[in-house]
Amino acid sequence: MRIFLFLLVILLIAGITIFLVRKYSAEQTNHLPSIDTRLAVHVPRQHHAATQDSSRNWEWPAINDREEVIIHTGFSLVYDENHEQARWVAYELTKEETLNESERSNNFRPDPKIRSRSACYEDYTKSGYDRGHLAPASDMGWSEASMSESFYYSNMSPQNLGFNRGIWKKLETQARSWAKEHEAIYIVTGPVLTDGLPRIGPNEVSVPLQYYKVLLDYREPGLRGIGFILPNEASKLPLENFAVSIDSVEALTGINFFPCLPDSIISSLERECCYKCW
Repeated sequence: MRIFLFLLVILLIAGITIFLVRKYSAEQTNHLPSIDTRLAVHVPRQHHAATQDSSRNWEWPAINDREEVIIHTGFSLVYDENHEQARWVAYELTKEETLNESERSNNFRPDPKIRSRSACYEDYTKSGYDRGHLAPASDMGWSEASMSESFYYSNMSPQNLGFNRGIWKKLETQARSWAKEHEAIYIVTGPVLTDGLPRIGPNEVSVPLQYYKVLLDYREPGLRGIGFILPNEASKLPLENFAVSIDSVEALTGINFFPCLPDSIISSLERECCYKCW
């Protein structure tokens, strides 16, 4: 009889313990913050330097096994050794970042993170081409480090003088204006790299015939996307003339933009080409 009572007490204690543990776990779960995927898109900029996990770098295009993403303070890139310049440069530009301007460094130098070595000063000397920024220095003025790193040669591409100082600069200025208006946008930009391009310098840097820029506003309520394809030449045409869908830029470059975002949303945004919607 005593053994029976002892076992009964043990079972009763065990039952009460299990009940209390489950109740506590349920209460803790109910108090966990809900995960809003729309807010998760806007991870603080520190993640650029902290991780190469593409699931957290929403601006990154799709990356193949042969590509290495180079992460700097304000932007990331994939370097194309054959053409001695970035295949793409990607970053998020926020309204706050457009309001802070560090002094322009003009410290052009090779990128120490490019293991195969990037282009250099000699490649552009007396070439007749500008060292055209892909991620513009004006977008990187929110810190001394981001400004300085924007002058790495991995972020440069040979641009026609009239193009770099004209229509390309106009597009960069417009993108900053949209970042201010829409709080934050994702930007991916680069040269259209193909076989048979002209070359300059001892490292034989390719001279692109075209450049692209894709923009994405992924904040409610104004979800929108747009692309631009511009010839590497001076132009007085309005920017609207160069606007295309992101799908069109993907078809031209072979780059899959914004692969981490939900297909149900990004597929429709990539078909859009509405300059006035911005």
